Amino acid sequence: MKRSPSKTLVFMLTALASSVNAADLVDVANAAWSYDGTWQAARMNWSADQQLLVQGRAALFPSVNASYGVYDNEREIKDLNFDESYESEVTTVTLAQPLFRVDAWYGYKEAKNSTDIAHANFQQARQDFVLRVAQGYFGVLRAWDTWVSAKAEEKAIGRQLEQTQERFDVGLVPATDVEEAQATYDLTQVNLIVARQQYEIARDQLETLTGQQWETLSELQEELPMEGPQPAAMDDWIEKAKAENPQVRAARYNTELTENTAKRQLGTMMPQVQLVAQYQNSNLYPDDDPALTGAGSGLNSTDTRQIGIEVSMPLFQGGGLNSRRKEAYLRADAADYQYDQTLRNAVQQTRNAYRTVEADALRIKAREQAIRSTRSALDATQSGYEVGTRNVVDVLNAQRALFAAERDYANARYDYIVDSLTLKSSTGDLQQGDLAAVNQWLSPTETLNLYAPDLEGKSEEKMQENAVNN
Repeated sequence: MKRSPSKTLVFMLTALASSVNAADLVDVANAAWSYDGTWQAARMNWSADQQLLVQGRAALFPSVNASYGVYDNEREIKDLNFDESYESEVTTVTLAQPLFRVDAWYGYKEAKNSTDIAHANFQQARQDFVLRVAQGYFGVLRAWDTWVSAKAEEKAIGRQLEQTQERFDVGLVPATDVEEAQATYDLTQVNLIVARQQYEIARDQLETLTGQQWETLSELQEELPMEGPQPAAMDDWIEKAKAENPQVRAARYNTELTENTAKRQLGTMMPQVQLVAQYQNSNLYPDDDPALTGAGSGLNSTDTRQIGIEVSMPLFQGGGLNSRRKEAYLRADAADYQYDQTLRNAVQQTRNAYRTVEADALRIKAREQAIRSTRSALDATQSGYEVGTRNVVDVLNAQRALFAAERDYANARYDYIVDSLTLKSSTGDLQQGDLAAVNQWLSPTETLNLYAPDLEGKSEEKMQENAVNN
């Protein structure tokens, strides 16, 4: 297998890998590099597509053909009343060098365009690989945070249910408060089941991507530089996408390909000139002369040598030549329209991705403030409930709002990471090295045990954090 131009980046990732025992994003990327079937297929297709240029160039180079035949021949000359039977042995070697072939020249340019398209598609496949790795890794961490939050919420609502039951037993609250608390608790148990399922699915997807089970993963650090797109000007991203987006480049090369195809079809209607050199050896063996049947005993053995110029030109093929020419030019026009639409789509996708990352950065700050606000609201609601100005429904709603705000904050952080990589992908600038940069955002101490996660400890820690802040 030929060496991929991007293979050296893997070694850079290996060098930047964290020294901690827990696996990190680089470890996962290196495992997926050699296992992910979609990426492996893309690499093999790229290696295969590089042969298109060799094949397209071949029509411009000399060709050498050899043939050998043994034949039974019968000849009858009626005027002389003469019949003859004999075997013939013919060996022919022919060399042809194109001198003027418009169709072969544009066929070669087609092959170059096809190779360029294949390279652009390979670049897109590599970016898709980077995104799959990031989505797989952070998908597990996202699902884990959701599961921990669901467990903490279930515990908090469960304790509120116990307190409400105790207040009901001494006649401080009506039975409806107990029923409301019980209904809310039942819903948290459903959410807990769903959260666990989503976590296990995300873990299995990561294993499918990398082909191995991971014991522990590094988690995100608490403080991260999530300030929005850099560079900050949207036009910089759009201009880069116009020039470097792999899908735009593939569409641009496809317009050149279809134009060369149209010229090649026109070239098939033009004269073709080639230099031809031929050597032929023939031997005749009469069937009725046993003395001449031995090896090397050929009768009328001849050697023929030819060299010269051949000119050929198709004149009429039922209208097929002209029809194929018209078809090729129409497809070239269609490719131009497709390129324009691909360019517009890339600009829109880049604009959307930029605004998404910009909004993600703002959402993270807003979610932090929302957590503080919902904690204060829960504290006030709890105080009001104790003095009788609020009911248990208000308390339950405030508790659920706090946990929802914490989940939204966690999701906003993961969204920012994946969306930032997506933005770079829209400009054709996403590389494996970007995973190494994101890898620096992982904690050197906080780890997740994938098959024995500390759900009880983490959920209790979250509850205590909320209690301290309240």
